[in-house]
Amino acid sequence: MCTSISLTADNGQVFWGRTMDLNVGVFEDDAGLPASIVNIPQGATITSNLHSWTSKYDVMGIGSTKNLNIFDGVNSAGLAGDLQVLLESTHATAEQLQERHLKPLLGEEFVTFVLSNFQSVAEIREHIQEYGLLYHPYRHGYIRSQFSGHYLFIDETNDSVVIEPTDQGAFRLYDSVGVMTNSPEYYWHITNLRNYINLSNINPHKNKKVYNDRLALAPIATGTGYGMLGLPGDYTSPSRFVRAALIADSLGDFKPEAGINQLFSVLKSVTVPQGVQRGYKSSPVSDHTRYWVGYDLTERRLYVQTCLGLAFNTSKLKSHRSQITRTKIQVSNQAIELD
Repeated sequence: MCTSISLTADNGQVFWGRTMDLNVGVFEDDAGLPASIVNIPQGATITSNLHSWTSKYDVMGIGSTKNLNIFDGVNSAGLAGDLQVLLESTHATAEQLQERHLKPLLGEEFVTFVLSNFQSVAEIREHIQEYGLLYHPYRHGYIRSQFSGHYLFIDETNDSVVIEPTDQGAFRLYDSVGVMTNSPEYYWHITNLRNYINLSNINPHKNKKVYNDRLALAPIATGTGYGMLGLPGDYTSPSRFVRAALIADSLGDFKPEAGINQLFSVLKSVTVPQGVQRGYKSSPVSDHTRYWVGYDLTERRLYVQTCLGLAFNTSKLKSHRSQITRTKIQVSNQAIELD
């Protein structure tokens, strides 16, 4: 359960971010999926469970502390992207991929692979269909699982693409409208969005509506927000998609220095509170927003806030690092105390 959005400042500068919604911990002491800020320098060898490769670009993002699987990130060319769950995704065997002349990739490593090998969405579109996702269940103790996901990438020109491995392991590509959530497939979300094109950020008029000579009705209220009356408010992926798309589209012009604030203002509308979504009644954990992160694609800088603290961590992508590094994300409610 995740949501990503993109916004553009009045000078064309692109800001992109996502919520990471999971039913396992990310920053807790007993985190099931421990994460940190990962920096991969250009020229570094990226060790894979399939085949290793050399990074063509500097890469920074939120990723696993146990391997180089990045959940979301940006590279030195200004390309950013993330992974999210898509239950309709597919995989193929090595033999099936070979028959279709597709090079095998692992879904868990896909964001790392793209950010370390491509510099733009145009380049992704040109080459990504040379690849397919290999059926290769992840092993953790007695558990065998296969990641089901899809991916969004955006560059500093605001070109953006959604990539879904729904063709027997091969990819289908969709032009992004600036928002991505989870299942169903992307084309379904775009079709569903048409059900809400009547909503507006303009409040309705106050005049009575005359139906016939016996009935004339005035609006119940004409306060702020009534142009958006009927906007979905639940936490399902279709509702989050519509809510994020319409709110992001309704923002006024803003300066680049306000970009991260504007990004956060939209992501707050789709942040899932702890406890509102559980798999079953007695479940000790809930599927909620573990962190949200915003990226300034021009500055190559990220801002991340966890569910465990109000403080922000920020980090700028740096070139000429000599080795792969991981930086722990600090969890704090520390506030600035004023006299």
